[in-house]
Amino acid sequence: MPVSNYAATTPAVDLETHSRVRIECYVRSNIPLTVSESINDVVERLQRLSEAGQIDTYQTTHWPPDHPAVRMDTATDDRPVTRSELVATFEQWATQHGHSLEPAFRRQDVQQAPLGLECDEPRERVRVPFVSLAIYEDAEEGTDEETLRGVVPYTEQPQTADEQTYTVDTWLSAVEPAETAPLTHNAHHDRPTRLEGHQ
Repeated sequence: MPVSNYAATTPAVDLETHSRVRIECYVRSNIPLTVSESINDVVERLQRLSEAGQIDTYQTTHWPPDHPAVRMDTATDDRPVTRSELVATFEQWATQHGHSLEPAFRRQDVQQAPLGLECDEPRERVRVPFVSLAIYEDAEEGTDEETLRGVVPYTEQPQTADEQTYTVDTWLSAVEPAETAPLTHNAHHDRPTRLEGHQ
């Protein structure tokens, strides 16, 4: 699957058409030391985008768990969102815009066998990249819901001759103002597969 060149095209998920942008940077909790350097670079680049006024805020957080924790008190529905629910929201955005989240995100069925017992019911597992960005636009005045404007990595025009995949690195390179782009950028970020590993 081809990976887009840094300056080849303008990504569909841009920053110029939206005001008051917040970025949520999702990171796996168990990452190899070699990958943590690349993720630190991503966070530094988000900081530069914030300082340049391209985005309002950003936050780095771990991916939520696959499935909800068992709760004794079910009277309230304030449980945190699961990874599967979060990715479903991301997939909905991709579908609405004619994009795909593959190959970075994948769903697969796994057979459960608790306590060594055979189980015919498959359970879905969501594989996520080492790092992903969710781009939100703040709620309009009078409302309290922000809008999901994009998810990175994503693939434009999937399964066509013009298919292009934006990794976190290539997307950041496309939206960064020239004056904020790191001088050592190519040396650190010519390894997109490290940021596209799966969990």
